[in-house]
Parts: sequence; C-alpha cells; structure tokens
Amino acid sequence: MSEDPPLVMPHPGRRLQPWPFPMPALVGVTDTNALAARACNAASHGHREDLFCGLARTGRSNTYVSAHVPGELGEHLADVAAKYPGLVLADAQQVLWGQIMPGVPVVDLAVGDYLHPRVRPLLRADPELPRRLRGDADDAGTAAVAEFLAPAVIISADSVFSRFGMSNTVATTWLPTAYTLLRAAGFEATLADAAVTLELGTRLLVAVTGAAFRVARSYPLPTIGVVAAAGYAAWRAGYLTRQRLRTTGRELAEAARPWLARADAAFGSYQQAREALKIVEPYGLPTVEQLAARHLTRAPGPVLLPNLISALSCEGYSVTAAELEEAVCHHPAFGGRAASPLGIWIGRRIGYLPTLRAGR
Repeated sequence: MSEDPPLVMPHPGRRLQPWPFPMPALVGVTDTNALAARACNAASHGHREDLFCGLARTGRSNTYVSAHVPGELGEHLADVAAKYPGLVLADAQQVLWGQIMPGVPVVDLAVGDYLHPRVRPLLRADPELPRRLRGDADDAGTAAVAEFLAPAVIISADSVFSRFGMSNTVATTWLPTAYTLLRAAGFEATLADAAVTLELGTRLLVAVTGAAFRVARSYPLPTIGVVAAAGYAAWRAGYLTRQRLRTTGRELAEAARPWLARADAAFGSYQQAREALKIVEPYGLPTVEQLAARHLTRAPGPVLLPNLISALSCEGYSVTAAELEEAVCHHPAFGGRAASPLGIWIGRRIGYLPTLRAGR
C-alpha cells in the first residue's frame, strides 16, 4: 500500500457537496497520450498547462491515471514531442513532471478490478476479432480506474472507449470534451465556494443574534429603550411608511433581477455541459473498496477511519470498522493506515522530474 505523504489539497470548501448538486462530483481519468499531448502543447507555446492543472485547481474534478501510465509516459513523451517542430524534450518533461503529474494521482488496482464485467471486454485484444469488438489490454487499466472511481469521465482520444460505450470522444473531440468537464467543474467549484460563504455567514448571523438575545435577557429595560428609540427615529425619518417600504421592496427586486437572470443562464450552461459528457456511472452493487475510494476521491484530503464510516453511513451504506479496515489495508489504491492520525487517501503522487529521479 502506498505510503506517499498526501499533498496539500485545494480549498476544502470546493470539495464540499453544494446543496444544489445531489449528484457526486465527476472525476477525470486520462491516459498516456492525452497527458503527453497537453505537456507538449503547453511547452511548445511557452505557457503553463491549463487543462489538467485547471481541473486540479477547481477541487471538484481531479484527474487520475492507471498504474501503467507513468512508465508509458517515459517511453512515449519523446515520440509525441517529435511531432512539435523545435520543441526541446526537456521542456516537455518539465511541464509534464513539474506541472501536470503532481496533481494527477496514480491509482493502483487489484487484479479483481480488471475483471469487472464492464472492463473485461477491453482485455480481448485478439486481432481476428472485428474492430468494434476488439479491445486493448493497455487501455483496460484506464477503464478499470474509471469504473473504480465512478462517476467519472474518461479523457482520451483512443476510440476503444467509445467503441465499448465508456466515452463519446475520439481524436477530434476529446479536447473540447475535456474543456467541457473543466467548465462544469469550475461552475460547481464556484457554487461550492458560495455555499461555504453562505454557511459561514449564517453561522455568524446566528452567533450575533444569539448574543443579542442574551444581552436582552440580561438587560431587558435598557434593550426595550434602545429598540423603541431606534424605531421612533426610523418612523420620524420616514423609513417605516407604507410607501417607503413598497418602494424599497421594488428597488430590491429590480436589483436582484439581473443576478437571477445570470444565475439562470449559468445553471442552463452547466446543465448543457454536464449532459454533453459521457459519464462512466457506477455499475452494480459497489464493493467496500469502491465505496471508500469514491468517497476519498471527492474528499478535501485524507480522512480518518471513523469519519469515513460516518460519511458512508450518511450516504446510506452500512460498513463496519473491521470491513473498512480490511478493505483499505489490503488494496493497493489506498495510502495511509486505517489507524494512522494522518488518515487514508486515494492514489499516490509521482511529481518528480526524470533527471531528479535518476539521481535518487
């Protein structure tokens, strides 16, 4: 089991499930070619990579890769970089290992995860099979991670995923689809931040109101005097007349109308973006490992075992401490220890440069 220390995650509020979204946050699962292409594109233009790094910054849609991807990246990055005239391989490596991969956890799976009914067909790579039925063993890991962490969106140009109904992207459409996911995640992140701000404001209002009531109970006569004086002053100033109250109400409604229109348009755009994504939805009865992984993937950071049990219970799943400890201690996808004060997390980080790796 991975013992890599957890990295600092984005703003915790962005991982909270905002009240308008009863569905879980989507996560991305990508492959070697997509990562290499984005690294080379950013390096060739001399700017920071904005797709996978942008998804990580939203805190609503992290991207994950299968365990075979880091090894393939070392082999195929040079081939992809050769297609960009004038691109220095070291620059592409810097973007890939220095910018992208620190925010893309690697998920190690058990053998049984590759035998899931939805993943198993991709292992059939017999060249004599018709192309629509022919899988690719190298892509089975990506499909298995998407199934393990579902609901997920596969970010890939490989048509094998569309042939088996796990994606709707090919070479010409995968990038627009990935940016659609980024827009949806950004909208959810904004709303989640607003939900956290509203919660903090509500707590502050409750605290202030509670303090005011305590003062009123302790000093009833002075409080009545202050309230009466304030009411009289407002009446004398004309703030409590019926006409003034009606005018104020109309002004507030007029001021709120543009904001409501913007919110309606934003919700409509979000709905269109979400519907445009082909999502790998949960399939069948989830295992304890899947339940834990799907929650940890969307948590603000490492989670203590008792808190994980409580969270799964709130989601409607009854899992004992013994079952959960057995699951996370014997499955390679999880980091940390069940009894550790650091908690449990999903995946491992490999954010290092190849040159640094060779010197270790």
